[in-house]
This record gives sequence, C-alpha cells and structure tokens, in this order.
Amino acid sequence: MSDRINRLDITSSEKRTLRANKIKLKEIHHHPVKRLRAMLGISNIRAMELRALSEFQTIPSVGVRFAQDLISLGFYSIRQLNGKDPAKLVDRLERQLGAWIDPCVEDQMRLCTHYATHLDDRMNWWDFTNERKTFRQQYGYPASRPKRPWYQLEKYKPANRVKAQHEITKKDLNKKLTRALKCMRENLTSGVTLAQLADAAHLSPFHFHRLFKGAYELTPLQYFTRLRMKEVCKLLTKTKMPISLVGSTCGFDDQSSFIRLFKKEFKQTPLAYRNAKSIVTR
Repeated sequence: MSDRINRLDITSSEKRTLRANKIKLKEIHHHPVKRLRAMLGISNIRAMELRALSEFQTIPSVGVRFAQDLISLGFYSIRQLNGKDPAKLVDRLERQLGAWIDPCVEDQMRLCTHYATHLDDRMNWWDFTNERKTFRQQYGYPASRPKRPWYQLEKYKPANRVKAQHEITKKDLNKKLTRALKCMRENLTSGVTLAQLADAAHLSPFHFHRLFKGAYELTPLQYFTRLRMKEVCKLLTKTKMPISLVGSTCGFDDQSSFIRLFKKEFKQTPLAYRNAKSIVTR
C-alpha cells in the first residue's frame, strides 16, 4: 500500500519529523496518540486526526476525502464504527454538509461499517452498490434530505482544490478537467496518453498533469488505471469471461503486467478476487 495521506493534510514539518523517526505515513495508526502528540509537538485533536486518517485508509478503496468525512462525524477509529447504521450516518453527513452526497459515498459508508464488524479486506466500496440501491428503493430518503447536490458546494469543485492565479482560470478549470475525464471513459479499452488528455483539456501536458493531480490526488494515468480496474472488477464479478479476456477487454494487453497491477491494487490475483466474490455472494 502506498502512502495515501494527501500532502494537504499533513504539514512539511510533520512529515519531516515522521521521516526522522522512521515512521511511514501509512503506519501512523500503529502509534498511540500520546506518542504522536509528543513527537510532533501538536495538539491532542491533531494527533487523533492524523492517526484516524491513516487508520481509515487501511480499509480497501477508502481514500483521504472519505476519511475526512468520517472524522467530521466524530469518528477517530474503525472500532467506533462497529454496529453503526450506515444509512443514518449518511443522513447525518448530508445534514452536516447541507447537500445530498454522491451515492458512492454511501457505498463507502456501508463498506466501513461492514469492515468494522467483519474486518473483511476482500470487499471494496463498489461491492456495496447493489445493497445501497436495494435499501433506497425500499426505504427511500428522509423528507428532510437537503435539495442541493454535493458538487455545487464550493469546496468540492475540483478547481477550488487547485491554486489559480486568476478567477477566470478557476472557473474554467472544472470544465477542462471534466473534458479530460470524459476522454478517459471513452478510451478505457484503446488507452490514452497524457498528451491526448491534455489536448482534451486544452492545457499543456505539464500544466494538465500538475492541475489534475492537485484536484484528484492522483496523476492522470493513475486515475485512468483506477477506472480500468473498476471495470475489471465488474467483469470479474458479473460475468464468466476468461481472466485473460477481462484484462484485454479493459485495455491491459500484457497479461503479466495486468496481473501485477491487479495484485498491487487489491493484494490478490484476479482469479482469487473472482473466487472470493463468488463465495461472498452465494
């Protein structure tokens, strides 16, 4: 697992101190709050936040933004989520934000409450999409649910996560990044280069790479690989397509490279992933 705590959530000084003490970002949660507080010279709540950011991101497919959402709800450890109702937590989060959230956030909430009870590292947030859809079809949403969508909130606009010298640049950036994402989705099988994505966004490759990473916390090609892997998981769980064909269908022409990338992302081979999912869904 790579270091996934965004640099915006940990200061340069804190990072240097951790490095000097030979503590990796992904291992912060192995250390007690008291030690972190003393080592970094920070407040108790800051030490709790850093530890929680690290611990929550040990749950498969959970990133820093959702970890921040859990902290905003007052949770600082996976154990605290044990027995919690994910639907009620989502309702709390939406009221707190003043907007309804992307459905995949509810999927992540369901994953985390499941993980807190079962410590099941075979599941990812998209494995809970059908559960969420079934629940909402039966029970719907509360009448008090906010009417405003999450993407209209200023803090969630990708352009607002990136420093822009001119306001016109900031307003235009979201459209540019959206065009690049559209290009990715249209070329999952054939593949796409950084230059092609930059061209779709009407930016130079250098500036596109910098702005995209600032907005999405991944490089463009890392994000593109994640999109492909998501499609791979769908084919592995919903079809009986041969694994070699799954890889090529999703743009991975080199079978050994595909398996290596899959193992890096999911800590198991595509075959083991398919078998595990078939056991879970029986």
